[in-house]
Amino acid sequence: MLGKSNKTATKSPPAKAGGKGRPTPSRKEAEAAHKRPLGGAGVKGKAATPLTKEQQRAEREKARERFDLAMKHGDERYMPARDKGPVRRWTRDYIDSRRSVGQYMVGLAIGSLLLLMVLMQVSPLTATLVMLLMYVILIAVVLDAVFRGIKLKKALIAKFGESSLPRGSVWYGVNRSLQMRRSRMPNPQVAYGERPS
Repeated sequence: MLGKSNKTATKSPPAKAGGKGRPTPSRKEAEAAHKRPLGGAGVKGKAATPLTKEQQRAEREKARERFDLAMKHGDERYMPARDKGPVRRWTRDYIDSRRSVGQYMVGLAIGSLLLLMVLMQVSPLTATLVMLLMYVILIAVVLDAVFRGIKLKKALIAKFGESSLPRGSVWYGVNRSLQMRRSRMPNPQVAYGERPS
């Protein structure tokens, strides 16, 4: 009886059904399996060979020329996707042909702040009036942007039709109208008063 109970106690437990059938790898083995050499090993073709300094310089020069063509001269081949297309070009021309309050906001705000700092020492009452003027300018910029957006949307629908307008075209134009003319990218291609074609 005693021998029988020992035999049953020494039996190994049955294997689990659905086990993975192999031992778990150690951490060292798992990390070694994930290691890859630096420098893009496995990349084939032109990308595998590193560029020389002259080639890198030539690539930078090409990119600079493309940027100039796109942003300074309006060549759409090299523009970012957000600036491409006839709708975006027409929107830029529409905005650039008109003056807006928003394009003068930065200069007016800086001038008002400088005036405010000087007047705070001399006349607090005048400084308060200048601060009120800053708020009036801000309200004028917001109202101008809203009305400009409404007019732009009507003009875009009349020109291209509502179904062919890319999403965000009105915001694209309103955002451009809030920038100083010199800092707009792509650069303006029309003069003030010139109507877009």
